[in-house]
Amino acid sequence: MVREYLEKLRKKYSEERKKLLEEKTLLNNRLKENTKLIQLLEETNDPNYESFTPRDVNSHNRERICELQTEQKTVTEQLDDLETALYEVECDLDELDSMMKVIKEKEKSVTESDINKLALLEVQEKERQRIARDLHDSTVQNLTSLLHKSELCARLIELDPIRCKLELSSLNKTLRDVIDDTRNLIFNLRPMSFDDIGFDVTVEHYLDKLMHHSNVRFTYKTEGEPYKLAGVISITILRIIQEACSNSVKHANASNVNITLTYYKDHLLLTITDDGQGFDLSTVPEQTRNDYSGFGLSMMKERVYLLSGTFDIQSETGKGCIILINIPIKEDS
Repeated sequence: MVREYLEKLRKKYSEERKKLLEEKTLLNNRLKENTKLIQLLEETNDPNYESFTPRDVNSHNRERICELQTEQKTVTEQLDDLETALYEVECDLDELDSMMKVIKEKEKSVTESDINKLALLEVQEKERQRIARDLHDSTVQNLTSLLHKSELCARLIELDPIRCKLELSSLNKTLRDVIDDTRNLIFNLRPMSFDDIGFDVTVEHYLDKLMHHSNVRFTYKTEGEPYKLAGVISITILRIIQEACSNSVKHANASNVNITLTYYKDHLLLTITDDGQGFDLSTVPEQTRNDYSGFGLSMMKERVYLLSGTFDIQSETGKGCIILINIPIKEDS
């Protein structure tokens, strides 16, 4: 029954996606037609024409160009809204596909190893969704802005060189933002420094960078006798620290976040404490909702689960938050 409902819902979203794509094509065609018409009017807009004829053709041309430019701006805004709506529909479709995949798997008799594989796939899918969202919200938007600015500069280069230089300066800034966003995305996928300078220094560099862009003070320390960890364990712990710190900055309104990694002979204890506003644990959903609330918490739990660890969170409204993560370590890790 649930599967049938999801299939109907998927059909509805697919039809909505098709409709949005058709609207996008129409708006893009309209944008191209207006651009060509503006170019044509600018070519026929002879500034000497008015001196030899009583007809006010040039004036009408200028008015028409202004109207078309205003329309271009409106169409561009509509396209941006359409892109956002299309992206949300595609995310819903991806989420439905993931849910249907899970349901199909649960209809079979699954072994313990199958469950672990499914959990791993879910984590990978959520990572892909996050990367797609980051690319759409930052890199793609900035690249779209670069495209519009470059087209504008091509028109202004002879008509208004001074404004063209200003637009190029703005374009350079946007390009730097794209580079920074891409570097951040690469860092989130796999820090380049991770293999060169080690786990502890990578964590400290990340916290220094986060502290530079926020009003939160971060401290990191280790206890016990450190030993070399398997790469998958180190990168997972780094991801968990990133998720927890990001939540503290975005949602907890914390002033201080303290991170302690304690090395024991057979396990690791990661403690993350903040002095933020806290929250009522009973209001935290077990699964991630469509609006992605609880997404970071859900990801942390699943990462710990895949390492066969335990995840405990202690919090009350107005009393901050403590996250305790215990990860078993085998002798060959």
